[in-house]
Amino acid sequence: MPSTASQLERSLRKLQISDSQETSTTVQWVPSKYSSDVSQYVLVRPPRAPCGNRRLFGFPIIREELWNMGTIAFHQIKPNETLPDDHFFLVMNSLSFVRVYLNLRICTLANGKVVGDSKNIPPECVCVSSGDVLVLVLWRDTESEAACPTPSQVHSLEMKLKRPPGWWVENPVRMHVHFESRSTDTIYYFLAILMNSAPLLHDWLSHLPHLYQPHW
Repeated sequence: MPSTASQLERSLRKLQISDSQETSTTVQWVPSKYSSDVSQYVLVRPPRAPCGNRRLFGFPIIREELWNMGTIAFHQIKPNETLPDDHFFLVMNSLSFVRVYLNLRICTLANGKVVGDSKNIPPECVCVSSGDVLVLVLWRDTESEAACPTPSQVHSLEMKLKRPPGWWVENPVRMHVHFESRSTDTIYYFLAILMNSAPLLHDWLSHLPHLYQPHW
Protein backbone atom coordinates (compact mmCIF):
# COMPACT_ATOMS: atom_id res chain seq x y z
CA MET A 1 0.00 0.00 0.00
CA PRO A 2 1.53 3.36 -0.97
CA SER A 3 2.66 5.57 1.90
CA THR A 4 1.06 8.91 2.71
CA ALA A 5 4.27 10.66 1.67
CA SER A 6 4.14 8.99 -1.74
CA GLN A 7 0.50 9.95 -2.23
CA LEU A 8 1.25 13.56 -1.32
CA GLU A 9 4.21 13.60 -3.68
CA ARG A 10 2.11 12.39 -6.62
CA SER A 11 -0.63 14.92 -5.90
CA LEU A 12 1.81 17.79 -5.59
CA ARG A 13 3.26 17.12 -9.06
CA LYS A 14 0.13 18.65 -10.58
CA LEU A 15 0.67 21.85 -8.62
CA GLN A 16 4.26 22.53 -9.63
CA ILE A 17 5.05 25.66 -11.59
CA SER A 18 8.13 27.37 -12.93
CA ASP A 19 8.99 30.87 -14.04
CA SER A 20 11.48 31.84 -16.72
CA GLN A 21 12.40 34.90 -18.69
CA GLU A 22 11.40 33.14 -21.90
CA THR A 23 7.85 32.33 -20.77
CA SER A 24 6.92 35.37 -18.69
CA THR A 25 4.42 37.84 -20.12
CA THR A 26 3.15 41.31 -19.32
CA VAL A 27 -0.04 41.53 -17.26
CA GLN A 28 -2.71 43.22 -19.38
CA TRP A 29 -6.41 43.98 -18.83
CA VAL A 30 -9.15 44.40 -21.44
CA PRO A 31 -12.94 44.95 -21.24
CA SER A 32 -14.84 41.70 -20.98
CA LYS A 33 -16.63 40.62 -24.15
CA TYR A 34 -19.15 38.55 -22.22
CA SER A 35 -20.32 40.97 -19.54
CA SER A 36 -23.03 43.61 -19.80
CA ASP A 37 -21.04 45.68 -17.32
CA VAL A 38 -18.83 47.95 -19.44
CA SER A 39 -16.55 48.51 -16.45
CA GLN A 40 -15.76 44.80 -16.12
CA TYR A 41 -12.18 44.05 -17.13
CA VAL A 42 -10.51 40.67 -17.53
CA LEU A 43 -6.94 39.51 -17.98
CA VAL A 44 -5.53 38.98 -21.46
CA ARG A 45 -4.69 35.31 -21.85
CA PRO A 46 -1.02 34.97 -22.79
CA PRO A 47 0.07 32.59 -25.56
CA ARG A 48 0.38 28.99 -24.47
CA ALA A 49 3.90 28.23 -23.31
CA PRO A 50 6.17 26.42 -25.80
CA CYS A 51 6.08 23.37 -23.54
CA GLY A 52 2.27 23.27 -23.86
CA ASN A 53 1.59 23.68 -20.15
CA ARG A 54 -1.04 26.02 -18.73
CA ARG A 55 -0.22 29.50 -17.51
CA LEU A 56 -1.11 30.54 -13.98
CA PHE A 57 -1.71 34.10 -12.80
CA GLY A 58 -0.73 35.01 -9.26
CA PHE A 59 1.65 36.40 -6.67
CA PRO A 60 4.89 35.02 -5.24
CA ILE A 61 4.21 34.68 -1.52
CA ILE A 62 5.66 33.25 1.66
CA ARG A 63 3.60 31.10 4.00
CA GLU A 64 3.70 33.59 6.86
CA GLU A 65 2.17 36.24 4.60
CA LEU A 66 -0.69 33.91 3.69
CA TRP A 67 -1.34 33.07 7.33
CA ASN A 68 -1.28 36.76 8.24
CA MET A 69 -3.83 37.55 5.52
CA GLY A 70 -5.91 34.57 6.63
CA THR A 71 -5.99 35.92 10.18
CA ILE A 72 -7.05 39.39 9.01
CA ALA A 73 -9.69 37.94 6.69
CA PHE A 74 -11.11 35.76 9.49
CA HIS A 75 -11.59 38.77 11.77
CA GLN A 76 -13.27 40.70 8.95
CA ILE A 77 -15.76 38.01 7.93
CA LYS A 78 -16.46 36.80 11.50
CA PRO A 79 -15.92 39.89 13.69
CA ASN A 80 -17.81 38.42 16.62
CA GLU A 81 -15.84 35.19 16.77
CA THR A 82 -12.42 34.37 18.17
CA LEU A 83 -9.84 32.75 15.95
CA PRO A 84 -9.07 29.30 17.42
CA ASP A 85 -5.70 29.10 19.12
CA ASP A 86 -4.65 26.35 16.75
CA HIS A 87 -1.91 26.89 14.17
CA PHE A 88 -3.05 23.87 12.17
CA PHE A 89 -6.51 25.45 11.81
CA LEU A 90 -4.98 28.64 10.39
CA VAL A 91 -2.65 26.79 8.01
CA MET A 92 -5.47 24.64 6.66
CA ASN A 93 -8.03 27.42 6.24
CA SER A 94 -6.22 30.66 5.36
CA LEU A 95 -6.91 30.17 1.65
CA SER A 96 -10.63 29.78 2.33
CA PHE A 97 -10.71 32.93 4.47
CA VAL A 98 -8.89 35.01 1.85
CA ARG A 99 -11.06 33.61 -0.97
CA VAL A 100 -14.30 34.50 0.82
CA TYR A 101 -13.06 37.89 2.06
CA LEU A 102 -12.01 39.03 -1.43
CA ASN A 103 -14.85 37.18 -3.18
CA LEU A 104 -12.37 35.31 -5.40
CA ARG A 105 -13.44 32.43 -7.62
CA ILE A 106 -9.94 30.92 -7.54
CA CYS A 107 -7.47 31.17 -4.65
CA THR A 108 -5.01 28.33 -4.44
CA LEU A 109 -1.30 27.63 -4.02
CA ALA A 110 1.35 26.26 -6.34
CA ASN A 111 4.89 25.22 -5.52
CA GLY A 112 7.69 25.00 -8.04
CA LYS A 113 11.26 25.56 -9.16
CA VAL A 114 12.76 28.59 -10.87
CA VAL A 115 14.32 27.48 -14.16
CA GLY A 116 15.09 30.87 -15.70
CA ASP A 117 16.04 34.35 -14.58
CA SER A 118 14.76 34.93 -11.05
CA LYS A 119 15.37 38.69 -10.97
CA ASN A 120 11.61 39.40 -10.98
CA ILE A 121 10.97 37.10 -8.01
CA PRO A 122 11.37 38.69 -4.56
CA PRO A 123 14.19 36.83 -2.79
CA GLU A 124 12.10 36.39 0.34
CA CYS A 125 9.70 34.23 -1.69
CA VAL A 126 12.42 31.76 -2.66
CA CYS A 127 13.49 28.95 -0.34
CA VAL A 128 17.30 29.18 -0.13
CA SER A 129 17.84 25.46 0.49
CA SER A 130 15.53 24.07 -2.21
CA GLY A 131 14.93 26.95 -4.62
CA ASP A 132 11.16 26.39 -4.39
CA VAL A 133 8.83 29.34 -4.95
CA LEU A 134 5.37 29.52 -3.41
CA VAL A 135 2.75 31.26 -5.57
CA LEU A 136 -0.77 32.39 -4.70
CA VAL A 137 -2.72 31.51 -7.87
CA LEU A 138 -5.79 33.59 -8.76
CA TRP A 139 -6.51 32.40 -12.30
CA ARG A 140 -5.45 29.95 -15.01
CA ASP A 141 -5.48 30.51 -18.75
CA THR A 142 -7.87 27.57 -19.15
CA GLU A 143 -10.49 29.06 -16.83
CA SER A 144 -13.55 31.01 -17.95
CA GLU A 145 -13.69 34.80 -17.83
CA ALA A 146 -16.24 34.48 -15.03
CA ALA A 147 -13.51 33.05 -12.81
CA CYS A 148 -11.05 35.86 -13.57
CA PRO A 149 -10.23 38.15 -10.63
CA THR A 150 -11.11 41.82 -10.99
CA PRO A 151 -8.49 44.58 -11.11
CA SER A 152 -9.63 45.78 -7.67
CA GLN A 153 -9.19 42.31 -6.15
CA VAL A 154 -5.71 42.02 -7.64
CA HIS A 155 -4.85 45.57 -6.54
CA SER A 156 -5.91 44.80 -2.97
CA LEU A 157 -3.49 41.87 -2.80
CA GLU A 158 -0.75 43.86 -4.51
CA MET A 159 -1.04 46.59 -1.90
CA LYS A 160 -0.95 44.07 0.92
CA LEU A 161 1.96 42.01 -0.44
CA LYS A 162 3.81 45.05 -1.85
CA ARG A 163 4.77 43.22 -5.03
CA PRO A 164 3.19 42.88 -8.47
CA PRO A 165 1.47 39.73 -9.78
CA GLY A 166 2.62 37.88 -12.87
CA TRP A 167 2.06 34.92 -15.17
CA TRP A 168 3.62 31.57 -14.34
CA VAL A 169 3.92 28.32 -16.27
CA GLU A 170 2.97 24.92 -14.95
CA ASN A 171 5.91 22.60 -14.60
CA PRO A 172 5.11 18.88 -14.54
CA VAL A 173 8.67 18.00 -13.49
CA ARG A 174 8.63 15.66 -10.53
CA MET A 175 9.29 17.19 -7.12
CA HIS A 176 11.08 15.08 -4.52
CA VAL A 177 9.77 15.64 -1.00
CA HIS A 178 11.67 14.35 2.03
CA PHE A 179 9.15 14.53 4.84
CA GLU A 180 11.50 13.21 7.48
CA SER A 181 13.57 16.40 7.14
CA ARG A 182 10.66 18.82 7.00
CA SER A 183 9.07 20.76 9.81
CA THR A 184 5.53 20.13 10.98
CA ASP A 185 4.47 23.48 9.49
CA THR A 186 5.70 22.36 6.06
CA ILE A 187 3.71 19.12 6.23
CA TYR A 188 0.64 21.15 7.23
CA TYR A 189 1.26 23.35 4.19
CA PHE A 190 1.33 20.32 1.86
CA LEU A 191 -1.92 19.05 3.37
CA ALA A 192 -3.49 22.49 2.87
CA ILE A 193 -2.62 22.38 -0.84
CA LEU A 194 -4.20 18.96 -1.25
CA MET A 195 -7.36 19.93 0.58
CA ASN A 196 -7.84 23.25 -1.19
CA SER A 197 -10.22 21.67 -3.68
CA ALA A 198 -12.47 20.73 -0.76
CA PRO A 199 -11.97 23.33 2.00
CA LEU A 200 -12.71 22.24 5.54
CA LEU A 201 -14.93 25.23 6.08
CA HIS A 202 -16.98 24.98 2.89
CA ASP A 203 -20.29 24.54 4.70
CA TRP A 204 -19.41 27.16 7.31
CA LEU A 205 -18.39 29.72 4.70
CA SER A 206 -21.17 29.12 2.17
CA HIS A 207 -23.69 31.27 4.03
CA LEU A 208 -21.42 34.27 4.45
CA PRO A 209 -22.12 37.45 2.45
CA HIS A 210 -19.75 38.48 -0.32
CA LEU A 211 -17.44 41.30 0.71
CA TYR A 212 -16.12 43.63 -1.96
CA GLN A 213 -14.13 46.25 -0.05
CA PRO A 214 -11.36 44.55 1.93
CA HIS A 215 -9.70 46.38 4.81
CA TRP A 216 -6.34 44.79 5.39
